This record gives sequence, structure tokens and C-alpha cells, in this order.
Amino acid sequence: MKRKNVLAAVAVLAVSSGLLTISALTVPYFVGSMMANAAPKATESSTKGDEPPVLLASQKTPVLKVEGKSPVSTIEEDLQRTMTEAEIQQIYQYADSKKEGEPASRTMNAGELKRLKILEERYKYGEARPQKPLPLKAGVSSFYLDIAKDYFVYPARELTDEELLQYIDWYARVNFALSKRIVKPQPDAKDIGKEEALSKAADSIKRLFDADVSRMEATAAYNKLGPEQQGKWFLHFQPYRVGTLNANEEAYLMYAVFIDSVSGTVEDTTVVNPSYKRTPITPEMNVKIRQDPSWIEAAKSIVTKKQGDGQAIQKSSLVQDSVYDKRGVVAVALEMKDGSSYTVELRYPEKALRCLIYNPAKGSS
Repeated sequence: MKRKNVLAAVAVLAVSSGLLTISALTVPYFVGSMMANAAPKATESSTKGDEPPVLLASQKTPVLKVEGKSPVSTIEEDLQRTMTEAEIQQIYQYADSKKEGEPASRTMNAGELKRLKILEERYKYGEARPQKPLPLKAGVSSFYLDIAKDYFVYPARELTDEELLQYIDWYARVNFALSKRIVKPQPDAKDIGKEEALSKAADSIKRLFDADVSRMEATAAYNKLGPEQQGKWFLHFQPYRVGTLNANEEAYLMYAVFIDSVSGTVEDTTVVNPSYKRTPITPEMNVKIRQDPSWIEAAKSIVTKKQGDGQAIQKSSLVQDSVYDKRGVVAVALEMKDGSSYTVELRYPEKALRCLIYNPAKGSS
């Protein structure tokens, strides 16, 4: 995988793998495609060589949030048991005619959004359910969805917990119904299985970020991408009860890994820190970066010491791309002796690793 839209990938993962309530906060209804952008072109800025690697700058990162006993989501099981065919057909009609966004008489305020995050998590783990479904027409409640007009009507007062749970439950039902329309690709006999993919992903995260994800919530999704329908595993690790962490403004880390399902090669390992404050790179900063060899040395150190690739590095260069600049990322391209290559994404100014992308030599996978 090249640079990617992680949120879009997570949205697909959410529906295809049962994380149905992620929709209420970040994906109002099913997102039907995974986005992947081509890697930007590299511009040579350093000659080959094996100079001693430099130490990475220290970075302050959140402590991993883990739980002793892993909670289990019951959403899919509950909806499978309780939703009728009539409800599913009603949702299909709603989704097929739905407008973009979520037209409403007002937006939720900060207090409502904070409570929504916490309640969504309790809903996810079967700890809270609404006593009644969300009304889909006027005349029943002051908070309802006019399903015929695709319009949410809010009361002037703050929503109650019951009303927030009705909102969460509605979107869980929408995504559950729409997930039934998806033909989910299944791994072939030649593909590695889910457990092996999870193990490979955890090993890569441990190697690159020194993080143990064994007690984090792990989700795996298999898909076939591109014209060639190449099998890929996408693995996502996050703390349990992320909604509560968000509501309490606590810092945490998530990890995303892409693996070629046939070769078992880890192609992309990324750490996501939602509370990280980016420092966009200005043209003036860019000039200084390109005059500073420590960026390339930091990338070499990651590939040789953390990744453990003992090959000679044939060529190293800084990647020029305005998207990286906006994100506050310095990307370094490394070409290896066997024809494979790496893109090492480093946070500016810390030189902390954000993402390691591996491209096998042509014909090797």
C-alpha cells in the first residue's frame, strides 16, 4: 500500500468486520470504498552509503490504554436477532434516496457529543440500549428523524441519554442493514489466514514502535483491491473504550497494518496519535530539511535497526510532496540492493516514525 486515507479504510473495516457503531461518530452511514493514493515521486538528495545511523529524537507518546478483561461487542448478534425484514427494506429505501450529510434543525452541542461518545461505547458492549426506537415521523417525540424528508428534528433543549441512545441505535441498524448488501471477499486457499495476519501485524508494531498490542482491541478485514484483485489484510489495533477516552480528552495510540495476503509481506505499518498536533512544513523549513542529512540518517536507522533489513542501501532521497508538508511529515525513500524499497515517514520536527511503507522488488511477490 502507498499513502492512504486511514479513516476511509477504517470505515470499510467498521462495516465489514462488525464495528457497526463507529458510524454514529465518524461515518454517518456506510462508506463503500477504500481509498489509496499513489506514492509521490522521490527527488534524490543523498548519495548511497552506509554512514553510522543517528539516534532518533526523543518523543513523548501516550501510554497504551489496555484492559484486563476484554469487553465484547454484542451489536451484530443483537440486531441479527431483533431486526425484521420490513425494517431492513425501509432502511434500504432510506439509504437509496439519502442526501449527503445529515440535514437537521440544529447540530449537537459539545456536551451532547461528549455524552454520545460514552453512550455509544456502552451500546457497543451491550451495556445500554434505548427503551424505544428512534421515531421516524413527527408527532411521537420532540426528537425524531423525518425519514420521508431525510431530516432530523431536534428539541431546543439538550438531548436526553435515551434520545442519544435512539440516535446511536438507528445508525447501528442502518449500517447493519447495509452490510447485508456487501459481498465480502473471502481469503483463498493461497492466502494467509486471519490469525497469522494478526500475528504478523503485532510483530511489526512491536519491532517498529516497541508496543505490545496483545491487550488492545484488534480487528481484521480481508479485501481484494485494484484491477488485479490483490488480496490484502487490514489490521487495526486500538484501546478498548476509545469513545470514553475521547470524551475525557485522554491521549492514546492506534495502529494500522496492511499485509499482502499471498506472500504475508507487511507492506505498511502506521501509528495514529489522534491528539498529536501537526507542525506544517513551510517552504523555508523545507530548505533547511533538505540541507540536514540527519533526516535521511534517521530513516536509515529505522530500516536497518528497527526493521532489521541488513541489505545495503543503494540510494536514499527525500520525497517532495505538498501533502506531506501540510501533514508535517518528512518522507524518506530508500532503495535496497535487491530492488525493494521503503518510504519512511517521520514527524516534523521530532523525527519520530509515523509510518513505514515497504515495496517488494518487482516480481518478488
